Amino acid sequence: MYEDTHIIVKTRHPKRQRLFRLLLGVVLAAAVWGAYEYGRYRAGFDRLAAAQEREELLEALAAMEAKNNELRARIAVLEQASEVDRLAYAEVDRNLKALQDEMLELREEVAFYRGIVGPADITKGLQIQSFMVKRSGETNTYRYRLIMTQYGKNTQAVRGVAKMRVAGVQDGEPRELELQDIDSQGRAYMKFRFKYFQELVGEMALPEGFVPLKVILNTIPQGKGVPRTERTFSWAEVIS
Repeated sequence: MYEDTHIIVKTRHPKRQRLFRLLLGVVLAAAVWGAYEYGRYRAGFDRLAAAQEREELLEALAAMEAKNNELRARIAVLEQASEVDRLAYAEVDRNLKALQDEMLELREEVAFYRGIVGPADITKGLQIQSFMVKRSGETNTYRYRLIMTQYGKNTQAVRGVAKMRVAGVQDGEPRELELQDIDSQGRAYMKFRFKYFQELVGEMALPEGFVPLKVILNTIPQGKGVPRTERTFSWAEVIS
């Protein structure tokens, strides 16, 4: 007994398969190429955009640096002008103070020479003409100036020493300071030698808390015939 057997015969077409594979390869190649070109296009576009943005940022940075340099230059000019103004003011202030000091000295000189060429009935002999005190730069420190004169016919040179005491109050009690206690050089007296007039100067420092009220000056000439002299000045009158 025989069974029916069905046989299916498939005919193969080698050329069609090769064509299909070729077309598939072409499509794949085109797809790859297209993707590559698209990527390159996008990359080129992005590089162009990035380059353009970079150029814009560089231009903005250059503009800001230029503005910054301009502002720095203006600040430098203003600082220089301010420094010039400050120096000019300081110079004017120094000149003004120097002029005031010079005017004060001239007034003192005028008063001194006015005393020398004063009336004919002035006291003859050795005299304490004037005494002046001027504040120094440091606290309780003063510069003093004593002017002595001698009048009379046939005047001879006189020499000797001058002593000074400053009377005042400290801690509510009266106190008197000798020259050697306050003189910057520690002198006990000032030497003099002149024929018509002489100026004696020095610097003194008063103790803290001491309130000066008056200055007592004495002259002790050497030799015979020239009497000693004493004169008291109020501190309020001599201080300047």
